[in-house]
Amino acid sequence: KPGMTAWVALEFGPDLTPGKKVFVSAATGGVGLIVGQLAKMRGCHVVGSVGKNKEKDLLKDYFKFDEAFNHEVGDNYDEPLKSYFPEGIDIYFDNFGVSRMLDSVLNLIKDHARIVICGMTCQYNNK
Repeated sequence: KPGMTAWVALEFGPDLTPGKKVFVSAATGGVGLIVGQLAKMRGCHVVGSVGKNKEKDLLKDYFKFDEAFNHEVGDNYDEPLKSYFPEGIDIYFDNFGVSRMLDSVLNLIKDHARIVICGMTCQYNNK
């Protein structure tokens, strides 16, 4: 039930008001796509991370995310996040669960921001 998960997490969690800067990790999963759509419907600026380059265009062109980047290219998330969020991040919706990503987000997180931890897709295939 990705739609219900996304809706409940956003409805009862962060303040999604127009102009908020939202970062969604693993944004091409079921929950991530819906989170991005709900945030866009409320007038937020939304950036998503993806695992394949072809998914960047999908997020931007079809699902109307403002920006997207491939989190599988390198371990340094500071540079892409700084370029997309020069004034900081208001809401981080974490579907990915990579501590390096969280470290980079915490460097840019605004005062009174919200972090929603939803999934750990990076761990799903580990035994």
